[in-house]
Amino acid sequence: MQVLGLDNSVRFVGRIKDRKLISFARSPEANPLLDEELSSMAHYQASIKASWEDMFNESLGKTNWMITSKEKVKLITLFLDDGLLILSTEPNSNHDAIIEKIKHLNVKL
Repeated sequence: MQVLGLDNSVRFVGRIKDRKLISFARSPEANPLLDEELSSMAHYQASIKASWEDMFNESLGKTNWMITSKEKVKLITLFLDDGLLILSTEPNSNHDAIIEKIKHLNVKL
């Protein structure tokens, strides 16, 4: 809930651990864009994309975050010490500002 309140453009925040969504919060104003099955697939896809990033860590360094920009939503994945923090925001959100605010929450990135 704390991350959800950082910016009005944040629609959804979820915590993924071991490729499973373990907690989430959705803005009361945000209508879901995906049904339950597609939501589960999107969360799993975020985990798979994140695991692919590991192969580049030795050469390029640890991945901090990734962004996918769609017409209707922007998807942000932050890499934590013990999993992922996933967000969906309005497409015109300032993702850099949101990520900086999350860093100040004492989240282990």
